[in-house]
Formats: sequence, structure tokens, C-alpha cells
Amino acid sequence: MSDLPAAQRSKIRRLSQPKEPAPGEEAGELNVVPFLDIIMNVLMFVLASISIVFTVSLVANPPKPSPRINGGAEVSSLNLTVIVATDGFYLKGSGGSIAAGCNGLGAGPTVPRIATTAADSFDGRKYDLDGLRRCVRKLKAEVPGAEAEKQIILTANPNVPFQEIVNVLDAVRRDDQGELFPDAVFAVVR
Repeated sequence: MSDLPAAQRSKIRRLSQPKEPAPGEEAGELNVVPFLDIIMNVLMFVLASISIVFTVSLVANPPKPSPRINGGAEVSSLNLTVIVATDGFYLKGSGGSIAAGCNGLGAGPTVPRIATTAADSFDGRKYDLDGLRRCVRKLKAEVPGAEAEKQIILTANPNVPFQEIVNVLDAVRRDDQGELFPDAVFAVVR
């Protein structure tokens, strides 16, 4: 810098000096106070009006006591659901889970898988579709009002082969005596 004349050195010193802000200028700071005032006013308005906007009345009927199968009050409808699991078929009606052999209420598979040859199944067992048809026919005959029902709900575990689900849909639609549940609905388990 010593090679520069005195006038240039003076100009460089003057330009490199920090400037004092003007009296109305705030030297690059953001004034958020007016912004916060606006936000608070809007927030107060929203909180005051939210109780008026979201007041809703819902009409709801309380649940009715569940009817029972083979023991007590009559069942107004069967509402049959078939669950295809790895160990067999689980049948559930409006009264609860149906026991093995379609005899009253209980736990466990209603129609368990049966033994078969290795050629028919990869694990030596297969789904008993004839047992399922007999059980559904028995329930349809024994439960009052079930003979008029046409719909059944079918769900399956994710590891059940698709062909087995199709076989179950066919089995619950009709048997050798006639129509069982022609309107089979497939539901996904979540």
C-alpha cells in the first residue's frame, strides 16, 4: 500500500470505515414486534370463533346386547364371518365365535384342517371344505332367521394361498341341498 499516493490511501481508509446508521435506520435488524401483534390478533380471533364453528350434534343409537347361539335369547340374524387361517376355518356369528363341530360357542378353529397325502398338500394337511359346508348348512338350519340371509363375510390370513380363498368362496355359496350364502364378500384383515 505504500506505493499508492496519499489521496488514494485516504479514500480507501474513508470507504473502509464502518458507517453509522441514520437516525431512522436500524442497521439491518428485523423488527418482529408488528408481525407478532398481527399474529396475536389473528390467533385470538381463531380461538374465539373455533368453539362456534365446530359444534356438531351426532345422533347415535346405543349398542344392543349381543344375541347368543344355542343358549339363551334368540338371534335376530346370523351375520356369519369365515376366517381362513393356517390351522383351519374360524366361524363367527353375531353371538360370538362358534366352537369346533359347529356346536355352540367356543374357541379354536370351528373346522380344523385335515390330514391328507403329501401329493395333495405341501404340509400334509388340507382345508376341510366339506366340513365347512356341513357346518354352514347346520348354522343356517338351526339359527332362527338365518335361512333368509344371503351374505357371508370371508377374511383370510395373508399366508393363505389365493386358490384356497376361491375354493372357500365356492364352498359357502351352495352345497348339494341348494343355496347357502350366494353373496360372499371378501374383507381384508388389518
